[in-house]
Amino acid sequence: MKAQVKHPDRDAAITALTHAANVWTSDEPIGLRWRRVAGLHATVALAHLVHAGVALPLVDFVDALHGPIARLLPASLREECDEALLIEEGTLSATAADLLMEHLAPSLSPSDIAGWSLAALSAEKVQGWLYGHLLSTGTQDGYCRARETVIKYASGKTHVVVDAVKDAGLPREGLFEAIPAWAWVSHEGERYWYGCPICRYPMRVQVNKLACMYLPHEKATGRIPVRLARGRIPGVGNWNQQRSLALGGSNEVTVATVDRHACLVRPVWRYSTIPGCEELRLRDLLQALEGVDVQMWPHTDRYDLHVSADGLRRSWHIDVKDYADPARLATELLRRNVLNDPKLLIVVPDYRARHVRLLNERLRRELGNGRKYAMHTSEFVAQVRKAVGV
Repeated sequence: MKAQVKHPDRDAAITALTHAANVWTSDEPIGLRWRRVAGLHATVALAHLVHAGVALPLVDFVDALHGPIARLLPASLREECDEALLIEEGTLSATAADLLMEHLAPSLSPSDIAGWSLAALSAEKVQGWLYGHLLSTGTQDGYCRARETVIKYASGKTHVVVDAVKDAGLPREGLFEAIPAWAWVSHEGERYWYGCPICRYPMRVQVNKLACMYLPHEKATGRIPVRLARGRIPGVGNWNQQRSLALGGSNEVTVATVDRHACLVRPVWRYSTIPGCEELRLRDLLQALEGVDVQMWPHTDRYDLHVSADGLRRSWHIDVKDYADPARLATELLRRNVLNDPKLLIVVPDYRARHVRLLNERLRRELGNGRKYAMHTSEFVAQVRKAVGV
């Protein structure tokens, strides 16, 4: 029997309040922003009436958009990840942007999301389009080569990335775009951009500091200061190189001119490159163990890693998931009904380790057993090490 997913009101409220913050920080006329936010306010206000028995006036709703997510949710609908701010420095926060895409990707086109560059396709359509092209490579090896290309070539010299995607059997049209203006640093008549040392995607520039658009990467490296000197190519100041290396990244920040360079369109980077970075990191950690064999994206990505070892009768089917909201991830896993595979294990990055307890509790309660459904990366690697006697 299919499990019933609880708290649909949370999904509706998160969708409404993150999109309201997005609308409020957009360039739309103030009157239009008030009208659109008022329509979104109704969903959140209803959640407060149902779950807390209190009213949430529109003015209080708008004021609270400048605070943490938890402030706009009834206590019974809150999760640990709700401590994050909705708006930072006058724009939608990275966490709120992730939540917005996780909740709205099935139904909202990026043209409706302020600050996102794709005008025609929703994130879900982009991913479906990409998956179709990955499958069109025709073989498992072709699929893996194409999948890895999208992970490793998040940005770079235009002719290099074009050659790479062509060799992998992928189209350039719709996959890459010019380096966006929010990543530009102007110096002595030239425009430069900097690649994140972990995912290689262009970093956003704010007040002469660089930050990856993906919040866990920004937290790992810290905000990286830009260093400008007369007659020299721009450089960077001190930043946390060790934490970048720990996430499978580099200890160097690349800088290049904007001209003749390109990067992935944002939804492909966020939903293919970002989880792919963790998938490849996990693969490398496991392959460093003697006797362990890892197959990537078996059966054209039915799951992410098939892990086995010499002398072991058991194997693991690993699905790497990187959601900002663990409750939403649990809902999606239950909706897709993928957890019937007894070998399937959900692995989240170490920076989502706090989500593991909630995921296991929610999935055990819904599915009615005590199985361990989720681990974080280091926990799973330790389990494999123990199993093979390392």
